[in-house]
Amino acid sequence: MSSFADAAAAFRTRHPDLEAIEVFTTDLNGLSRGKLMPVEAMGKLGEGAAKLPVSALAMTIQGTDVEGVGIAIEVGDPDGVLIPDLATLSLMPWVERPTAQVIASLTDADEDGPAAFDPRGALVALTRKLHARGLRAAMAFEVEFYLIDPDRTPQGRPQPPLIPGTSERLSQVQIYELGVMRCFEPLLAEMREAARITGVPAETMIAEFGAGQFEMNLVHVSDPVTAADHAVLLKRAIRGVARRHGYEVTFMAKPYGEQAGSGTHVHLSLMDESGTNIFASGAPGDPNPALRHVTGGLLETMGDGMLIWAPHLNSYRRYVPSSYAPRSAAWGMDNRGVALRCPATSGKAARVEHRVAGADANPYLVAAMILGGALYGLDTASEPGAPHSAEPGPDDGLPLPLTWLAAIENWEQSERLSAIFPAHMQQVFARLKRQEYDAFLERVSVAEIETYLRRV
Repeated sequence: MSSFADAAAAFRTRHPDLEAIEVFTTDLNGLSRGKLMPVEAMGKLGEGAAKLPVSALAMTIQGTDVEGVGIAIEVGDPDGVLIPDLATLSLMPWVERPTAQVIASLTDADEDGPAAFDPRGALVALTRKLHARGLRAAMAFEVEFYLIDPDRTPQGRPQPPLIPGTSERLSQVQIYELGVMRCFEPLLAEMREAARITGVPAETMIAEFGAGQFEMNLVHVSDPVTAADHAVLLKRAIRGVARRHGYEVTFMAKPYGEQAGSGTHVHLSLMDESGTNIFASGAPGDPNPALRHVTGGLLETMGDGMLIWAPHLNSYRRYVPSSYAPRSAAWGMDNRGVALRCPATSGKAARVEHRVAGADANPYLVAAMILGGALYGLDTASEPGAPHSAEPGPDDGLPLPLTWLAAIENWEQSERLSAIFPAHMQQVFARLKRQEYDAFLERVSVAEIETYLRRV
């Protein structure tokens, strides 16, 4: 028997009521795509029993194939094989029918390895490149989200939920309010428990600025792939538990124009082969060369990766002044108003916090781009310049492309990305986003009708 078959048999023994399993991969947009299979097929997953068109990794957010890059119908839309990762096999406690889940990588059509545009495969490759330098990365994700009412407003817009047991709807800024947390404690506690059951080390949960907005922090782990897996599984658990309780959850970067946006913050430390944090200088507030070089590399590559930090049309609504969403590539020490925050420069906790990505970003691509920027900084001995102690002004730091089209063009033209991602992935992701952009241009919004219909 294969190791996966053995593990599957043991898992079924521990969970004899199990009826089904979801095997899924994560596409370039961060959506889970895969198959729901009967539990009897579980043991065969390690033998290639689950296949999916390779093009599933690069479908638009609207669910259409990407044209002109030779991955879908132009070449017959061939299958790849879903290769499950045993470490991610877990229960889905929010599902009524007893069901397991497992994360998989999708091979290319020849089954030679992960497809060139498999986001998880790209992160695996970057992690191996880091290992070849004798380094390990410790990462932790912080994910923000909005709890929303499943019923829309009369205008069809989302709205915050009712406070349980009342007819009162959340409407005020709620940052760090324990009273709000207490109102939703049964739901939030179930989210934490669901995360635990799926193997996700969820730690702190706080109320954020927006009405119905929360953040869950994950514990540092010494493998970026595992850290990104945790973020993907956490989002599935949060959404699943919310639906079970009659709510919805959104990871949109900006679901309400007048409320705070939702971000994904990532903490990074680098360890040498002895397990020593190479960022730890022993001098509080004084970044050592390794931390300075990594910070410099992350700043220099930040604009190249804007399409990863902000992959969708809505993503760019988050970057407004005084919003804790950075508008330029700048850094500081314990400063939440900058793109890169260094909250500690000594001891085991020495790290840099990357604060640019929205909650709608793909965790695998975010982690890969961060590793790529860190390696670039080490290779070029980049320097970050002087730290900022307040929110940077519009001319401080390196400029970022703050429109979707500008980010797409930056991605297409960047030469530095060729050292981070496969060339075909860079091409496919660019075409994917241009196709999504064109699709939005074809749609006439309600705002346009209200503004122009009777005035022009």
